[in-house]
Amino acid sequence: MKRLISISLIALLIMSAFVLTSCGSKDSDVDLSDSKYLGTWKAKGISAGDESEELEEEYIMTLKEDGTGTLSGEDETSEFTWKPVDGGFKTKGDLKVKFVDDGDNIKTKILGVDLVFERE
Repeated sequence: MKRLISISLIALLIMSAFVLTSCGSKDSDVDLSDSKYLGTWKAKGISAGDESEELEEEYIMTLKEDGTGTLSGEDETSEFTWKPVDGGFKTKGDLKVKFVDDGDNIKTKILGVDLVFERE
């Protein structure tokens, strides 16, 4: 049976991507209090092509109205900054991760693998 990528490798990629984004600077006058992305999002799975898999570890992303956010998982928490863009939002930092809004969920692509989050 063909496997996407091992769950351990995906977990490492997720945390690595967000650790790198934490290098961004915070905008002091940001007010995102009316953004539909505010709140808590839980990673529900990964997919590549027509294959998908649920995550064994729990990853929780929280977006705050001051433009900051956190991603928690595997006993680690990473901080980042974010801002809305057309069709979603992106994190700021050395590695730019864009999240796309698909109506019910948000998703991003890391090394060709889609990571899907649902509102908690």
